[in-house]
Amino acid sequence: MKIYIAGIVYGSMLDGLGLRTAIFFSGCTVKCEGCHNKEFWNIAEGKEFFIDDLVNEIKNKTPQKKITITGGEPLEQKEALVKLLNKLDGFDIGLYTSYSIDSIDESILKKLRFIKTGKFEVSKKINHSFYGSSNQNLYFLK
Repeated sequence: MKIYIAGIVYGSMLDGLGLRTAIFFSGCTVKCEGCHNKEFWNIAEGKEFFIDDLVNEIKNKTPQKKITITGGEPLEQKEALVKLLNKLDGFDIGLYTSYSIDSIDESILKKLRFIKTGKFEVSKKINHSFYGSSNQNLYFLK
């Protein structure tokens, strides 16, 4: 199975707790006003990976075993996301999504340490380490 990735940042301190690898999924139909990742909206602009190749790259370049999956909107590639999560056992995983927590499958939630939920709303913009507008929520799951 293939997955579309807009970019990967190794050694990020901006995308969750501690030193992490940030994986930016391509594709987003939500298109929040004021989005700072508009260049990730078009899934075709992303680099195409086979999931096993992406997993090998992540494992080889992420010795701290901490990742944050963001985008774009990762849940728009839900089937690929689930397959990726299932291959990253032992990783501390965070997910940033515009979806509400009650609309996310338990099979995804059980793999996560934390999740940031809610659509970005530019009129409610705030300066916070893990989210950008006051309507968004951060949940610690493990």
